[in-house]
Amino acid sequence: SALNGGAVLIAGKSAAEIVSTTFEANSAGSCGGGLATSSPTPVKLTGPVKFSQNRAEDGGSGGAFCSMNTLENSLVCNPDLVKKPFMIDVQDLPGGAAGSGKLTLENNYASSGGGALFVKCIIPGGATKDMGGATPVGDGFYPAKGLARFAFSGNTAGYGSNTATLPQELVLHEPKMVQFQYRPGEPITTKLHISDSFGQQVKMDGTDRLPVTVSARICIGSCESMVAGQGEVFNSANEIDSDGLCDVGVQNKVLVWPASQSTVSKRAVRTYQPLLTLQHAVSAPLQGVTMDPVQLNISRLPCNDDEQFLQASASATGVCEACLEAEYIIDPDQSQCLECPTGGICNGSTVQDFLLETQDDGSKLNLTILWEIIPFNVVASDTEEDRARLIECPAGYLLVRGDPLNDLRPQDDQCAPCPATFYSVRIASWFEDNQTLVSNTLAGALTGEKCEPCEPGAVCAGGRSVIPKPGFYSAPVVSDNAKARRAYSSESSPHSNLDVGVLGWWSTGALWESSSAVRGRAGRKNGRRAAAAAGTVQVFRCPADACLGNGQCADGRTGPVCGLCKQGYAMAQERCEPCAEDVGTTIALGAIVGLVVVSVGYYMAAWRVFFTSTLHERNLEEKKRIAEGGEEEEDHRFILVKLCESRGWETLAKRISVYHRWFILNTKTLRGMAGGNEAKKDNLPIQGLMKILIGFYQVLSSFMTTFPIKWPEEQENAMKFTKILAFDVVAVPGPSCVVAQFSYQQKLLMYTMVPPAVLIALVCPLTLCMVLGHFRHGGWDKHLKYEAVYANTWQMAVFFLFLYYPTVSVASLKSFSCQELGAEGNLLQADFSVACPIDNPASFIFLYSATVAVLYPIGIPVGLYFAMRSYGIPQMAAALRRQAICASLISTYKRHTSSSEMEHLTNYLGKGPGDDEKSQLRFKKRCRTLFKNMDEDGSGTLSAEEIAHQLSKLDMAKIEIRALEKMMMTYDTDLTGELSMEEFEPMMADLLATSSKFDGLETWDQVAVNETQMRLLFSHDWMQQEEAYHRLQTKMVREGEKQQLVDKIGVEIQKSRQTMHDKALEADSLSKSVLRNRLLFLADQLINKGIISVPQLSWDGSGGEKEDLARLHVGFLFKNYEVTKWQFEILEMWRKLLTTSVLVFFYKGSILQLAGGFFLMFFFLVLTMRMRPFADVRLEKMQIWALLVLCITLFYGVILNADQSVAEANGSTPQQTQLGTAVSLIILAFQMSVLFLPFATIIGESRLNPLNVWYQFKELHTEAIERAKEEAEEARVERETGVSTAGPPQGQATGRRKSSLFSGFGVWGLGFGGWGLGVGG
Repeated sequence: SALNGGAVLIAGKSAAEIVSTTFEANSAGSCGGGLATSSPTPVKLTGPVKFSQNRAEDGGSGGAFCSMNTLENSLVCNPDLVKKPFMIDVQDLPGGAAGSGKLTLENNYASSGGGALFVKCIIPGGATKDMGGATPVGDGFYPAKGLARFAFSGNTAGYGSNTATLPQELVLHEPKMVQFQYRPGEPITTKLHISDSFGQQVKMDGTDRLPVTVSARICIGSCESMVAGQGEVFNSANEIDSDGLCDVGVQNKVLVWPASQSTVSKRAVRTYQPLLTLQHAVSAPLQGVTMDPVQLNISRLPCNDDEQFLQASASATGVCEACLEAEYIIDPDQSQCLECPTGGICNGSTVQDFLLETQDDGSKLNLTILWEIIPFNVVASDTEEDRARLIECPAGYLLVRGDPLNDLRPQDDQCAPCPATFYSVRIASWFEDNQTLVSNTLAGALTGEKCEPCEPGAVCAGGRSVIPKPGFYSAPVVSDNAKARRAYSSESSPHSNLDVGVLGWWSTGALWESSSAVRGRAGRKNGRRAAAAAGTVQVFRCPADACLGNGQCADGRTGPVCGLCKQGYAMAQERCEPCAEDVGTTIALGAIVGLVVVSVGYYMAAWRVFFTSTLHERNLEEKKRIAEGGEEEEDHRFILVKLCESRGWETLAKRISVYHRWFILNTKTLRGMAGGNEAKKDNLPIQGLMKILIGFYQVLSSFMTTFPIKWPEEQENAMKFTKILAFDVVAVPGPSCVVAQFSYQQKLLMYTMVPPAVLIALVCPLTLCMVLGHFRHGGWDKHLKYEAVYANTWQMAVFFLFLYYPTVSVASLKSFSCQELGAEGNLLQADFSVACPIDNPASFIFLYSATVAVLYPIGIPVGLYFAMRSYGIPQMAAALRRQAICASLISTYKRHTSSSEMEHLTNYLGKGPGDDEKSQLRFKKRCRTLFKNMDEDGSGTLSAEEIAHQLSKLDMAKIEIRALEKMMMTYDTDLTGELSMEEFEPMMADLLATSSKFDGLETWDQVAVNETQMRLLFSHDWMQQEEAYHRLQTKMVREGEKQQLVDKIGVEIQKSRQTMHDKALEADSLSKSVLRNRLLFLADQLINKGIISVPQLSWDGSGGEKEDLARLHVGFLFKNYEVTKWQFEILEMWRKLLTTSVLVFFYKGSILQLAGGFFLMFFFLVLTMRMRPFADVRLEKMQIWALLVLCITLFYGVILNADQSVAEANGSTPQQTQLGTAVSLIILAFQMSVLFLPFATIIGESRLNPLNVWYQFKELHTEAIERAKEEAEEARVERETGVSTAGPPQGQATGRRKSSLFSGFGVWGLGFGGWGLGVGG
């Protein structure tokens, strides 16, 4: 063991050769465990030489071999090492084989460097450097080409297990990972190590460490040139670990950064040193080697967003320090951490753009808010700093931010939710020129000062929560800062929880089918509407029973206002009715049933009259058969009856014959209802009753659609059942499931194409009849069936239009009934999946609906009106009225100018005075004779009693003294109350003249051409002024009034006579046509004043053949009305139109709409009572009752609506009480009474009515008593005079009474039987 060279030390300039030697188990304390050399001459090794298990301990190097050959006074390697590696020259044995020279190095150890070979110098070159950097192959080490072979195996050391040099330099460990930018306060992360000349990391074996440290020094500028104590920012010593690595970051040495602070324009400004120098140096020479330091130029990174720069003073160094979680910082390099605002959520860095809202289930919802950084004047320090100020709060909140003039602390900014019963769906924002929903105080915000009050149909729990009550729907609203899309789910309602989320209103619900193109067209307009309505939530009333509240739809419903039906449901009478699962079967069954019903109905309505022989036709055929010599009568029995009889099935033939007759009778009855069967016109107006009945239920059935309120179940069932009378078959739940597959446009076409299709079908028989008549009978109208078929076509067409008019009117006009639903858009109420056609006037639906709206609701009544005019109904009505006016004028004239008593007297007197003198003398003679006969007391004057007594002698039974006095008063010139001969004679002359002018049987056509009669009527004192003055004058004379007053009345009498005289002169000057018109105008004035009256006129056939033809063809429209009210059916059609189609456009579902319907129906009730349009009082009573029941129903609807409104205000559903059920049943009874009223009318006029039986018995009893009295009187006269006064045989009279009695029963039997078999007729 030695310090250097454990076995051999070669020093000085010695030369040594070692031949075939083994160095084993030698040790050294410093260098070269086996051999060490400092000689400039390489050691020659000849033959195989081996170094094994040699050691360099205690920090020594070169476990096997150590070369200490350096330049003088230097640790730099001698150039000799360039030629021979490690100063070793391996030679073959003399004479030996090539390659016999070999150096083997195995299992050698060094505690420092070079387990086998070590060169105690730095920067070796040439062969040494090559060997030190060579790569071992297999077990050995193969030097560069041309060198002898060295073999290494199992050598170990602190560094360089085979070869090593002295430590050469301090280097960066992993240079690519070196950090050149530091944030103040961050630890220095440099890693370094010392390497030898071969680049190997220098370290000691085991846990021993190198006996040096590495410094970390921060300098401003160069650390080498700085003056001691100046410019140095930081200095620290860092140990090197056992692996030879110096990790400065392990020491947690933070980097402080120099900065300076100043004030510029009241704002604090901090200035940082841009670059610093980081220097690392080895604390002392290692193994005698002094190494250069490592210098890095580092720059500053700004502090993190959640840090502030903290320095001891305005010019001291500082570090970045993290803010507290409840703080925020605006500029980490310039500002300090600030207190978080009350309404903000801070994370130590910023004020978060959200706030947490607690939900009902305890969960938290993030809502977006916005903050901005603005300058803020700190009054205490008279400086300006940046602060975070709140500028936007989400919907449902008010922005609380004080007035800057009041210096409200920025920390007090917050979003305050709207309190209960208030809401807000707008974004609260603050800008200098526009502040929305901003409150200056928290107290004001908590009162909801700028929030919207809750809508009546919703419950507002505060914030933006708007939850619809039962019966209401709230459309989704998108708030101002939202670009959100509504999401629809097929599993829930379309608005299950109407609430504002982070981005606005959201609504989850069913995806209803609609045309994207249609919705797209309305998108822009709907967007404008949404913008106009921004800030409020629009709550809309749902159809009855559609919305359950809290945003839930009723079973089977979906879509906006729950107005659509889900898949598997169909809309019927405003209700979603479930459909059968197998829609195909429903369609097939409906098609079959519909085909059968339509076919049978079509045959009965249109073709049966063509195939059935009328009585007139059979008579013509019988005459033709007889003329041709035929004898056998044609068999008109039913073909099935004849077939059964031919097979011997007599019983079956009889039954078929009975059913056939019954069928024929009912068919005639139904045709009589539609076309005006005349058989029962004098007994019971069945057609009129049926019209009123159908019209009543057509209007009643529309109430569910027109007035969408919650009707009681009894009412709804009645309205659904009577819908069939409106000919709206598809509204029935079964067919509605089939039609549910159609689009709205297809439904519209289906409804509106029915009238032309039906009318064309009805015209087909007439067309065939005309064609056959043209080719077989020589003329288009020559066919035997032409008149019957033509009349039937008119009858059925008019009946169909009457029946279908309400339905087609509703279908035509409902395309214009839309509902604005906020963000949902303006949607069609008939189908909420369709955008309102009004918004797109160029669409097919709008153009087509506008066309049919004119064609049907207006065109049908106008067309029927002109159809009646084409048959001359107005002219016939005017003629009948003129005739009635004429009769009334003549009757009143005769009553004014005469009396039955005086006419009886003139008949006895004979002719009046003629124009010649002889005739006048004869007249005077007859007057004197009559006067003398009547003057019983011989006073020379006649009193009314004397004239009456004379008339009684002339067999006049009833004499009215007052009528005689009235007539005498005009001619009593001396006012004595009695007539002298001079007064009696002109009276009789005038009476004879008057009675000869009119006989009371004149027609208007006769009077209109008789100028004398027209002048008399025109110039007559219809007001009876002269008579009134005479009566007053007589009264005054009798009561002894002053003569002056009596004379004054006399003057008035003369004026009245002069007026009549002037009128007579005027009449003489008028032409016949003008006089005729003036007379009619005068008659209208007299009717209005009540002086004359015109009775109710009916269509009784007095108009002749023209009237019969009109009644046959279009009598369904007018024949039940009074003649002057012939157009009342058109007014009835307008009433139906207003009730079923027009009212739906006004305040739908509100109490105002129901009240409007009530007043409209009440107006028509009063109008009917005022006009009295019906010719039959029974029809008038039924119409009044029907209108009254409709008024009662609508008034009941007003009450229901009020109850529902109260319940909705309380957020509940109205409950049906026992009293409410009872009232509903009473209303239902009223409605059903209209159905049974025709039957009651029949029974009331039949013998089944006990009152009728009693009246009949009383009448017979009275007749019997009177007859008994007459017979007793006749017997008395016969006994007294002996002359027989017996009348007809008693059997005849009895027979008449029996005939009258039994004929009444016969009429009843026929009428009631007819009703039982087919509704009369």
